[in-house]
Amino acid sequence: MSAPSANQVALARRLLAVEGADGGALEACAAAAEQVYAKLDGQLSPLLGSLGFRALLVRSAKLLQHQHPVFADLAVAQSAAKLRAGLRALEPATAQQAAEALFAGFFVLIATFIGERLTTQSLRGAWPEVDQWLVTEREK
Repeated sequence: MSAPSANQVALARRLLAVEGADGGALEACAAAAEQVYAKLDGQLSPLLGSLGFRALLVRSAKLLQHQHPVFADLAVAQSAAKLRAGLRALEPATAQQAAEALFAGFFVLIATFIGERLTTQSLRGAWPEVDQWLVTEREK
């Protein structure tokens, strides 16, 4: 997997922030990651199938195992609730970094699989403002 672009990392960070991660509170970060996971699942499972969606998330976690040991147990990426529980076992800053890395890595995989445009269209169902966030990040 290629490294996530600055735009993919920024998108992961933005989605977590929109869902309530405030960068300091562990429970807020874990809950936000659970919400992002659930919303991604809702938007992408009709396109990829629920097993396909989970397979890409687990693959993202597997590729991050050395950087983020929380993903050594791949079960952490198999459901929104398991992700939340796994992140709750970390320090707040580490949980935030792990969640951002997981979703940014997932965006690399999903964009490779279905393309940037279809990825963005799929995300619009859960986050209608996604186009503005991507344009804003491209302009920086």
